[in-house]
Amino acid sequence: MRHNKETWIEEGLTVLSELGNAGLTIDELTKRLKVTKGSFYHHFKNRKEFSEALLSYWEDQMTLDIIHACRAADTFEERNQKLFDLSNQFRSYDLEVAIRAWALRDPIAKTYQERVDQHRIKYLKELYCLYTDDQDIAGKMALIRYSFIVGAQQIIPNIQGEELKDLFNMLHKLFKMIK
Repeated sequence: MRHNKETWIEEGLTVLSELGNAGLTIDELTKRLKVTKGSFYHHFKNRKEFSEALLSYWEDQMTLDIIHACRAADTFEERNQKLFDLSNQFRSYDLEVAIRAWALRDPIAKTYQERVDQHRIKYLKELYCLYTDDQDIAGKMALIRYSFIVGAQQIIPNIQGEELKDLFNMLHKLFKMIK
């Protein structure tokens, strides 16, 4: 079976979420995809090029595409619900945690993580500007929400599903008090 670049990247994201960056090796990928290393090198020059393709895919699929889809909605409530729904379709929070851990030790991963964080916070501020006319408050709400979700991912076991939704609802009730 022939695999394309996206197949390799998708499997790489799975490996990364399960084993972390240390487990994301060419050997592990070829074993899982049941192919030779030559197949890997047909698509990527080396592990560095693969890592950058994987991080770029993650940035596009799990940040930029989600932001674009949310912007299609008109109101704060519609955008907020769409963001919550799409964000919960991540393969797992383990992937986000693994990339954040990788970024602590690797300058390339750090560059992607910083950029993704900036995109997400900027979008959240844009979202909260639909909620309040005060740019400063919108920016603070964005930072609080983003810090909240990153923290929810880091707690073991992480906070997901209905529990996360309940906590978001509580957070938004608190935001209404300072709106």
